Amino acid sequence: MSYTIDDLKERLSRFSRLDLADLPTPLDTCPRLTEALGGPTIYVKREDQTGLAFGGNKVREFEYSVAPAVDGNYDILLHGAASQSNQSRLTAAVAAKLGKRCVVLGRRDDHAEPVQGNLLLTHLFGAEVQLVDSQEEKEPILEKLKAEGLRVYNTSFDGYYLRSVSYVDGFIELYQQLQERQIEPDAIYVCSGVHTHVGLVVGAKALGVDVRILGISPSPHDNAKKNAQLAEAANEVCRMMDLEPEFTADDIESFGEYAGEGYGVLTEGSKEAVQLCARSEGLLLDPVYPGKAFAGLTDHIGKGMWTKDQSVVFVHTGGTPALFAYGMT
Repeated sequence: MSYTIDDLKERLSRFSRLDLADLPTPLDTCPRLTEALGGPTIYVKREDQTGLAFGGNKVREFEYSVAPAVDGNYDILLHGAASQSNQSRLTAAVAAKLGKRCVVLGRRDDHAEPVQGNLLLTHLFGAEVQLVDSQEEKEPILEKLKAEGLRVYNTSFDGYYLRSVSYVDGFIELYQQLQERQIEPDAIYVCSGVHTHVGLVVGAKALGVDVRILGISPSPHDNAKKNAQLAEAANEVCRMMDLEPEFTADDIESFGEYAGEGYGVLTEGSKEAVQLCARSEGLLLDPVYPGKAFAGLTDHIGKGMWTKDQSVVFVHTGGTPALFAYGMT
């Protein structure tokens, strides 16, 4: 069963939503990048331009996923990940915008010193930043907050599937832009953790749009297992939105082979993709997320998956401040 845009918007309106992002984000045509790759026409959906704190896909996600923290009058927004985490940066920025306290329990990793990039911005937004070496070090900090009677909202786990719901809305926005310009892309590429990819897939299937959506992971994984995991997330989103489509692993395309040795580890492909986009279009990619995703697209073009008479949309999910911590030239 296919739904109309109005059907989906009505379902989306049932969720609480914050006003955080500058929307709609642009859909850019990239002729020099297209020429350099010698393949399909490349369009870039600029989710790096969502506005708040250097933007990124998390701003759109947080409009839905952080709304329960406001509705529930939580005291603290919490996040913990790599020292150069985009999500920590935006958790801190959103907390500042909402007038809430922010605690960030980052990893003391190879990019924690000197304090720059996302970590610098996280400090600047007023977060209480503590870098730790293990999960065990986080536990007493969390217990202390709870003992003080504070309500803590973890932006990684709380409102988890709402982050995917946000990109059903994101797909509607992209689809309307494509229709206005009479563009019918053959594929959409996106850096795939979970939510942006899942939301786009659900939105496309709900609207009956026949387009391949390919996710390139920033972390190594078994593709079949990841596809099954993402299908489960897509089915949960459908349940939350009262949509009929059902997904299996066969409906999902994700690729873990472009992540290199691990999350946050720069690959030659990512470095080349960052340089190519910068030097052909003045377009800046984060080397950890969209850099690896674009490297996957470039490799697919090189293998003949896409030809000159086709077109591809690349969803730029942001993360630009990480460039400063990786010191690329």
